[in-house]
Amino acid sequence: MHAKPSVFRVAGLIAAALALAAPTEADAAKKWREYTGCRVIPNASNDGDSFHVKPTNIKTKSYLFRLYFVDTPESETSLPERLQVQAEYFGIADPKDVVKIGKTAVKFTEAFLADGNFTVYSRLSDALGRSDMDRDYAMVMNAAGEDLGTELVRNGLARVYGQGSDLSDLEPYKRDEDAWFRRLRQVELEAKKEKRGAWAVAGGPVNPLAALTTPREVAEQDVVLARPIYLYPLAAPNGAPLGQLRAGLTVHVVKGATPDKAHVRFTSSSGQVYEGLARFVDLGI
Repeated sequence: MHAKPSVFRVAGLIAAALALAAPTEADAAKKWREYTGCRVIPNASNDGDSFHVKPTNIKTKSYLFRLYFVDTPESETSLPERLQVQAEYFGIADPKDVVKIGKTAVKFTEAFLADGNFTVYSRLSDALGRSDMDRDYAMVMNAAGEDLGTELVRNGLARVYGQGSDLSDLEPYKRDEDAWFRRLRQVELEAKKEKRGAWAVAGGPVNPLAALTTPREVAEQDVVLARPIYLYPLAAPNGAPLGQLRAGLTVHVVKGATPDKAHVRFTSSSGQVYEGLARFVDLGI
């Protein structure tokens, strides 16, 4: 077990061992692409947050998109561990009830996109998944200017979870990643109070502060830093940064620690292991 170094020692070692380096052009985030006049392509794998799309402004290609920021419950039982996690999130005792909510989410999304004239915004960032076809993260807005992810959360049909993205450059959104997560958690609180969707099945009282204080859930993963970022102390999430981590460093994301920061671990060039907090928006997750 590694001894925990003092704040001053960590700051000094970080400054010395993890020198500041400018991000390269290749590290820059992909630009948003806009797909207009979209319609859903019927497919057995379509669900509440992932579906096949054919835009009218791209004549020769169709896409498989997965929503940023939200996760709808599974609509079948092939992933029992995932169902259990979703059941715990909503406070639902029986995972079978989660499947029912998942099927409702599928129908909601089908109705939301039924007019065949919605818009998709995507950076074509890989969302992985079980399909052989490439799947990319996206934001989806219907002809009425409503965001699909937001409306799923508002109706208790999705949890606020997963990959986010900076939306500041998107005219219909104009918010950074943290601001959009906060907005969704406020919408989620509304759904809890009104006991909509999964929250009608869930047990336990609603905590009015949960949307602002609950740590964001995030999968354990390794992240290669695309640019220099600040590291914050574990014991003081809102305190001054300990120092800066260089671009190209691999950090291990342990878990979400606050609504906007993750608990991370990394190894310096001397082999010393350090831990601290890093902002989700800086990590790109």
